[in-house]
Amino acid sequence: MLDKEGLLMEHAKIRHSKNKIRNALLTILKEKSIDKITVSDLTKTAMVNRSTFYSHYADKADLIEDLEGYFINEIETILNTTFKNNSIENGVVMSIQQLIVFALEPVNFNFLKIMLSENGDPNFANKITQSISNQISLVTVLDNHLSTYIKRFVSRGLIELVIIWIGDDDRPDPQEFIELVKKTQLLSPVQLILNQN
Repeated sequence: MLDKEGLLMEHAKIRHSKNKIRNALLTILKEKSIDKITVSDLTKTAMVNRSTFYSHYADKADLIEDLEGYFINEIETILNTTFKNNSIENGVVMSIQQLIVFALEPVNFNFLKIMLSENGDPNFANKITQSISNQISLVTVLDNHLSTYIKRFVSRGLIELVIIWIGDDDRPDPQEFIELVKKTQLLSPVQLILNQN
C-alpha cells in the first residue's frame, strides 16, 4: 500500500506521462490533421509505450476529449463568473476581455491556435459555441424557438472572430480586438458594415 508521499509520486508520474502524450498531439497537429494521427504517432512522439498510452486514454478520441474538456471547463468558469456578477451588456464585454486574457496565456494560445486550425478538431469550435449559447440561456429570458437562432448567431459569430484573430499572424493587439468584438456584439451587422472606422 502506498503512503501519502508514494501517492504524490505516483500522481506526478501520471501527470508527467499524460503531459507528454498531450504535448505529442499538439506537436503532431502542426504538421498533420487530427484525423490522420494514429496512436503509434502519439506514442512515438511522446516516447512512451502503447501500454502507457492506454493506461491513460481509451483511444485518440478520449485524449482529444480530455484536452478539449479542460478548455471548455475553463471557458465556462470564466463565463459563469463574469455573467453572474454583471448586467448582460457588461457581462458580454467583460467575458470577452477575460476570454482574451485566457487565450493569450502562451500554453492556451498554442493549444487554441492548433485546435481551431484546419488540422485541429472541427467539432471544437462547435463545443465552444454551445458553451456560449448555454451561458446566454442562463442570463436571458429568451426561451422561444427563435431564441435558438439568436444564441447561435451571437455565439458562432464570436467564435469565428476568435478563430480569425488567433490565426492571423498580423493580428490586432488585444485591446483593439476587444473593441472590435464589443462592436460586433452591440451593433447590428448593417451598422457594422456602414461604420467600419
